[in-house]
Amino acid sequence: MKTLIILAFIFYILPKLIKWALKGYIATKVNQVQQDMRHQQKNQPTQQKREGQIDVDFIPQKKGNKTENFGGGEYVDYEEVK
Repeated sequence: MKTLIILAFIFYILPKLIKWALKGYIATKVNQVQQDMRHQQKNQPTQQKREGQIDVDFIPQKKGNKTENFGGGEYVDYEEVK
């Protein structure tokens, strides 16, 4: 009789308790992540952009004009393949 009670506990009651506990844990974590996302969205500056609008965040500084130092390229002989 004692064995049947233990088996019933292991196979029937214990899985339901684990499911209930995990369901509550996951629900609290999901709510916490949602609140964090809402908080982040409120803190970010919102800018409405029109469709096709391009924003350039970084423009590199020019170190010099590369075409001034260009002395021509190497001549490469090639044969036309037919």
